[in-house]
Amino acid sequence: MSPLSPDPAPVSGPPPSRRRRLALGVAAATVAGAGLLVSVAAPAQAANTTYYVDAAAGADSNSGLDQSHPWKSLGKINATTFGAGDRILLKAGSTWTGQLWPKGSGAAGAPIVVDSYGTGNKPRINGAGTVADTVRLFNQEYWTIRNIEVTNTAPSTGTAGGNLGDFRGIHISGDNSQTLDGFLVDAVNVHDVTGRVNWIGGDTADNKPGISFQTGWDSSKRTGGIVIDSWVPNPAAPPSTPTIINDAVVQNSTIANTSFAGIVVKQYTGSNAGAVATGWGTRANAGDTKFRPHTNIVLRNNYITQAGTAYGCNGIYMTDVRGGTIERNVVDRTGTSGIETYFADNVTIQYNEVFGTTQKAGGADHNGIDTDKGTTAQVVQYNYVHNNGDGILLCQFAFGNVVVRYNVITSNTRYQIYLHSDKAATAQIYNNTIYNDASSNLIYGYGDGLTATYAITNNILYSTRANAALSTSGTITYNRNLYGGATLPVPSGDTRAIVADPRFVSAPINAPSGTASTGPALAAALELQVAANSPAVNAGVSIGGNGGRDYAGNPLYNGAPDIGAFEQPGGTTTPVTTRHTFDALPTGPLANGTEGLAVSTAGGSVAVVDVPSATDKSVRLTRTTNSGSTSVSQTFGQPLTGLVTVETNVMRESAYVSGSDFFAIPYIRNASGQNAVSVAMTKNTIVAYSGTTQVTVGSYTPGRWYAVRVVISTATGTFDLYIDGVLKLDNSTFRNPLPGVAQIDYYANSSNYGSVVVDDITVTATA
Repeated sequence: MSPLSPDPAPVSGPPPSRRRRLALGVAAATVAGAGLLVSVAAPAQAANTTYYVDAAAGADSNSGLDQSHPWKSLGKINATTFGAGDRILLKAGSTWTGQLWPKGSGAAGAPIVVDSYGTGNKPRINGAGTVADTVRLFNQEYWTIRNIEVTNTAPSTGTAGGNLGDFRGIHISGDNSQTLDGFLVDAVNVHDVTGRVNWIGGDTADNKPGISFQTGWDSSKRTGGIVIDSWVPNPAAPPSTPTIINDAVVQNSTIANTSFAGIVVKQYTGSNAGAVATGWGTRANAGDTKFRPHTNIVLRNNYITQAGTAYGCNGIYMTDVRGGTIERNVVDRTGTSGIETYFADNVTIQYNEVFGTTQKAGGADHNGIDTDKGTTAQVVQYNYVHNNGDGILLCQFAFGNVVVRYNVITSNTRYQIYLHSDKAATAQIYNNTIYNDASSNLIYGYGDGLTATYAITNNILYSTRANAALSTSGTITYNRNLYGGATLPVPSGDTRAIVADPRFVSAPINAPSGTASTGPALAAALELQVAANSPAVNAGVSIGGNGGRDYAGNPLYNGAPDIGAFEQPGGTTTPVTTRHTFDALPTGPLANGTEGLAVSTAGGSVAVVDVPSATDKSVRLTRTTNSGSTSVSQTFGQPLTGLVTVETNVMRESAYVSGSDFFAIPYIRNASGQNAVSVAMTKNTIVAYSGTTQVTVGSYTPGRWYAVRVVISTATGTFDLYIDGVLKLDNSTFRNPLPGVAQIDYYANSSNYGSVVVDDITVTATA
């Protein structure tokens, strides 16, 4: 294999047009000895066909068109060209060894879907170190990969690092000089990928088995759990147009113990020996016209850890992207950088929890979040960054600009914020709460890193250790920060500094970190809110374009700006909480007026039931006839305003069969009785309205409880929807105006027959 191409492209003839190429499918190539064996994938049935595959009970001679006649092998899938709307369903509990590379492309609105069927563990595909990519898509588009387990572990050689190689779990790539659209990777479990560790620079004298330095841009950092990148057919004679990945989402997934990284996004640039440079993946300046990044990349709601590998060197490595979002991830004990951007433009990093980052496999850094070389329009906001080496590293070599705001940064062992950018870079660092109890440094930089321009405003800078460093230079401006705790060297340039106790609600933070099941523990940082009489309240300076909300979701500003990551909410700061557990109620019909609830049994019944147990009861709404409405509701005489959270545990006990089927869980209404937020279980799915559009946010399994949480901001006119702690709708608009929450209603009417069980209804409002 040529050293120019670590990832061979599929074999093909002269390139046809894009649409014809996608219709033809992709040729499958395997190397056998010195020869090249090429087979063309066979066409599938008509579009919108579902195929079943069962590793134990299937047979490739079967039709694959129903669960009684499933295919058996990955080879059968790989030899088939699928079409728009097709589904490839893998039997739960099945295990395959080798590579999954189905051919063909979907279409906008009709992707090809890889998913599971049946009950049991996710279907597992193990590359076993025999293939570079366990799951591969190349020069294809409009694919969804969901609910599978992927691993790619090469056997141990007996030498540490000796089994590391050019390995990935899921690889989305191409080299056809097209824009490839529409990828969704959802609810997958990718783990134990023994990818080699290739660094861009460094000293080759430090090379070890599996770890190499000075490999350049194209050969470095392309291994790991999920890799999205591009290549060229011939590096010595590259085409004039790059391949660009557009609209790719990785969400709701677990990526564990994969090296080099958990998730990588990267563009080809032509840096290897003998290659002709294209410049697509490197960036000389902010206006570099050669720079051709991938676009619209979203990484959300994932749990990423490298706690079990000495070679994991990034949690998320997002490079060569224009228009990226990294949000609501837990990044746990990775190496080098929890979240890093590099050669990227217009990327938002928000609502993440990053902790436990350490130095691994020759990496020099150990930071939670890093906006690195050549990054512009970077926004780092609403993150909880704790117990890393460095909290946030600003390392914008060459050029860059970044806003760091409304984050909680605590207990990092070296620098809470590390100033390390070059002269042409600028950073706005405002309204962060920084709590240092583990280091002799708060905000630190040295040498050329102090020639960049940094504006440090409205931050709480608190240290339990005296004289924690606050670096200064002629290009660093401190303004209206609060300095608290032990004696600190307050910069002389901060002529409006406040030196005082910020009066934290509860410090230090004593709460568990996020996990794969809980998501980011952002609420833990609420312990560093300040009391209403804190000197930080109404003491800051106004900053335009501030994002409109604080760390906790409170609108900005309430009066004069506060200092730190939290803005005191308007009105009372005492939450209003209503809770119904039903545990103390007698089993049987729920009487109207119980616990202030309005109960309507028209068309059915409403009863307290011993589900899941006699000591943990719930309420079952059953609808049997088309008469009136069957509901349990609570009305608030004074509509709730501000930040209102409605939480419910819900379950459907049987699967949908036919007919109407729509149970609100709940409707949330305004004072005029209009539904402003609508969440429902219907026909084996969970749906909600985003504005006036009904969207499906997931499916449900009969007999399983689901935690539904709606977080409403009447100030911003938006809501977030979580299912089992996973964000499903973010900043969605109301269906109808909602100046205040007047009623919540668990409801069914008309011919929506069946039942729903609800429990632990909790409503919390902070004005």
